[in-house]
Amino acid sequence: MPASLLLIDDHTLFRTGLRLIVQDHPSVGSIAEAGSIAEACALPPAPVDLVLLDIQLPGMSGLDGLRLLRQSYPNARIVLVSASIAPDAVYEARSRGADGFLPKSASGEDILEAISVSLSGEPCFPANSGNAATQRAPSAPSLTARQLEVLSLLCTGKPNKVIARNLGLSENTVRVHVAAIFAQLGVNSRSAALLAAQRLGLSMPPLHDLV
Repeated sequence: MPASLLLIDDHTLFRTGLRLIVQDHPSVGSIAEAGSIAEACALPPAPVDLVLLDIQLPGMSGLDGLRLLRQSYPNARIVLVSASIAPDAVYEARSRGADGFLPKSASGEDILEAISVSLSGEPCFPANSGNAATQRAPSAPSLTARQLEVLSLLCTGKPNKVIARNLGLSENTVRVHVAAIFAQLGVNSRSAALLAAQRLGLSMPPLHDLV
């Protein structure tokens, strides 16, 4: 029986391109789409065999939405799709119970292969992500000195406006730094950035030097 897929991504253009690729898979039948976790859970009841889930979504992230999707589609394999291929992002996907991880930079052939592996019931993660404990340290993100300063203040809960004032930067510059930090760490929230920084053992400037 052909497999039923659900594509969850808030970028319509990417979703359309992904659909064009996966519909060529010989095992794929119906393909449903959603732009958020809420939209996906509100779809008419139907069996789903595989969910390709973007990590960064509006409202609720893909990582945070895993539990809800498991409830709505208990028989589905769930593969997280991310623009980041940082080891910590892969580790987080594994720890949250995802069945696989697929970078958005993957080729069409890689995507089709990932579908085959997932539908066979096997885990589908990047080849170099087997042991997160040993992979994270040598692959730690390379943050600039300024980004480490921003991260230090960000981890104390300070808003962008206060970070900008403390470091003598514009709020827009701080937003750019925060976006770059999130991308490097493979996270999409301040709390996740703090956890990632702790796990990676990032050395940050003492706070008294920044305030």
